[in-house]
Amino acid sequence: MRDRFMSIQNSEHDDLDRMIAGCVMQDAALTSTQLGEKVGLSSSAANERLRRLKQNGYVKKITALVSAEFMDMALCAFIFVTLDKAEHHKGFLKAVGGNKSILECHHVTGEHSYLLKVRCSNTKALEGLITDFLKGQCNVSKTMTQIVLSSHKDESLIVD
Repeated sequence: MRDRFMSIQNSEHDDLDRMIAGCVMQDAALTSTQLGEKVGLSSSAANERLRRLKQNGYVKKITALVSAEFMDMALCAFIFVTLDKAEHHKGFLKAVGGNKSILECHHVTGEHSYLLKVRCSNTKALEGLITDFLKGQCNVSKTMTQIVLSSHKDESLIVD
């Protein structure tokens, strides 16, 4: 039995913790018993390790992956964003963080400031996001948008 690993400190993690995280990444609906069986622990030991991984911020959130079409967000696009003034970055990031159409925001190298992954219902909604929200409310000076035609791999299992 691997219960002896329960003695690790809260700030440490090991391969067993990574196995647990991998299991819940693949199936967030696993019961403690099922999780324990998969990693060779009792259900209470597996549950305690998972609780600690959540508490320490290693497991950010347990959630369901839902079809974009079902949520009326079938259009996917990547938007490169340019901000001309350094003082606009903080407000931009706060506004972007609160917008449900913006799934990812990355500070990037090159001529643009940020790269956004967005999902909208259609091109009219995308136009509103760019024109009204990004350029109208977020002090964005320039955008370059790439609309996704199809996705051959789209997995969001690991979050920074």
